[in-house]
Amino acid sequence: MDVRHHQSYDEFLLQIDTSLLYYSRSYKILLESLLSCRSQYWLAVNGENIEGILPLMEMDGPYGRVINSLPYYGSNGGIIALTDAARVMLCEKYNDIVNESGLAAATLITHPLLSQSDYSVNYDMTDQRLGQLTPLPESGDIEEQMLSLIDSSTRRNIRKAERSSVSVRIDNQDINFLYQTHIENMSMIGGKAKDISFFEGLANHFRPGKEFRIYKAEIDGEPVAALLVFYFNHTVEYFTPVTRGKYRNAQPMAKILFEAMVDAARSGYRWWNWGGTWLSQEGVYRFKKKWGAEEHPYTYYTKINNSALLSCSQEELLSAYPGFYVLPFGKLNNTGVPNE
Repeated sequence: MDVRHHQSYDEFLLQIDTSLLYYSRSYKILLESLLSCRSQYWLAVNGENIEGILPLMEMDGPYGRVINSLPYYGSNGGIIALTDAARVMLCEKYNDIVNESGLAAATLITHPLLSQSDYSVNYDMTDQRLGQLTPLPESGDIEEQMLSLIDSSTRRNIRKAERSSVSVRIDNQDINFLYQTHIENMSMIGGKAKDISFFEGLANHFRPGKEFRIYKAEIDGEPVAALLVFYFNHTVEYFTPVTRGKYRNAQPMAKILFEAMVDAARSGYRWWNWGGTWLSQEGVYRFKKKWGAEEHPYTYYTKINNSALLSCSQEELLSAYPGFYVLPFGKLNNTGVPNE
C-alpha cells in the first residue's frame, strides 16, 4: 500500500461500521515487526476513492511462500468492499496471487460480521469457526442492561468476585504480570503462548488507554487476573485473559469482564468480539454464550499448491511458518486437529 493512500485507507475503514482491528495499519505494522513477514495490501480505487481492500501477509519457508489474510492466532481478514465491482476485482486479484509460482499455500480468513456468500476465491479445503460477539447496550442504564444480557450463573460469578473483595482497575503499564501469567496459563493447558515481543511492542504500535487497555483484578492489593483488550472503530477485541490458578475460584475474570464491557458500552462501542471458536470447543462456546454472545460463522479458505505440505507434521509446519496458518491439521496425512 502506497504511503499516499494511508489517510484514505484509514478513512475507508472508519466508514465501515463492522471493520475490525485486524485491518488497521497499526496491526499491520505490529505483524510485520512481530513475524518478520511482508505485506501486500490491495486496494480497489475509483478515482481518489477506495472502494475495497484486501490485506495479505506472506512468509517464505522451506516449502515455498505462504500467504494469509491474516496471520497470527486466527486474525480475521478477507475482502471488505463497498461495491460488487470492487469485490469482484479483489477476488480476481487474490486468485491470480494464489496461482503464482513458488506459492506453497494461501489461506483467506473471512470476516464474521460480513456476508459469507461473497467470496469467489480459489481453494482446496475449508475450515469453519464460530465468531461470537456480544452486542453492547447503547443507552439507558448500561449496568442493568448488561446484567440482563448475561446468564444467571455469570451474574453469580460477578457477585462471588465482589464477596471475595476483588477490585478492578486499569493498569496499562503492567505488561510483566500479563505476560508471566499468560505463560503460566498456556503451560497448564498445553497451549502456544504469545511471544514476549508481542507484549513489549504494545505501546510502540497502539496508544495506551485509547487503542488498548489492560484491566487488572486485585485482592488486597495482590494482582490475581488481567485482561488485554483492543479498541477499533465500533468493536472491542477480547484478546488475552489471564488468571492466576489459585485465585480462579474467586472469579476475578468475571468482575473484570463486567466492568470492561460496561466501560466499552458507555464509551459508545457496539460489539464485544470474543474471537473465533472451533466447532469442537464446547466449553469455550458455552462460556462466551453466557456473556450474551451471538453466533457469526466464518470460514478459512485454503489453497494448497505444494502437496508436500500434507506430509509434514504439525510441529514442522508450526516451525517452518511461525504465526501463519498453513492448512487444517486434520488434513495432514498423519492426521491431527485443526490449527490456529
